[in-house]
Amino acid sequence: MDRFLLFGAVLLLALSGVLDSFAQEEQSIVLATNKANYLPGDTVQLSGTVTGQSNALVALQIKDSSGNLILIRTVQSDQNGNFALSFKIPSTATSGDFNIVASTKINGFVVTQTKTVTATVPEFGPIVMPMFGVSLVIVITMFAFTNRLKI
Repeated sequence: MDRFLLFGAVLLLALSGVLDSFAQEEQSIVLATNKANYLPGDTVQLSGTVTGQSNALVALQIKDSSGNLILIRTVQSDQNGNFALSFKIPSTATSGDFNIVASTKINGFVVTQTKTVTATVPEFGPIVMPMFGVSLVIVITMFAFTNRLKI
């Protein structure tokens, strides 16, 4: 009889651990962004879902490619666990990965998820594109003017 009680106790403890591990699998944060690569000054549209908890407070940290904290916010998910946040890649950003870390507490467990997006600084810097545009307008104007003189 003692063997059956011991076996029952061991089985009960094992099942409670199995059930807890299943409960933890259902608890998660899923993160998504509107794209994977950004330029300095672009706006990142971050969305997420907390499964296993509605109306959860979600702590968000965004760090630049050097590990500097550029944004920290707390948002609340809706009754379906959905949340969103928009932020800009700083115009002074250097090329590299930006890390987004989201954390929340679900049924007493702290759950954390990380997403990485990439910022790419154009090779010639931000001043080149406007200069290229102005140069193109000048060349077209000169071409049109010289063709007009030939007529």
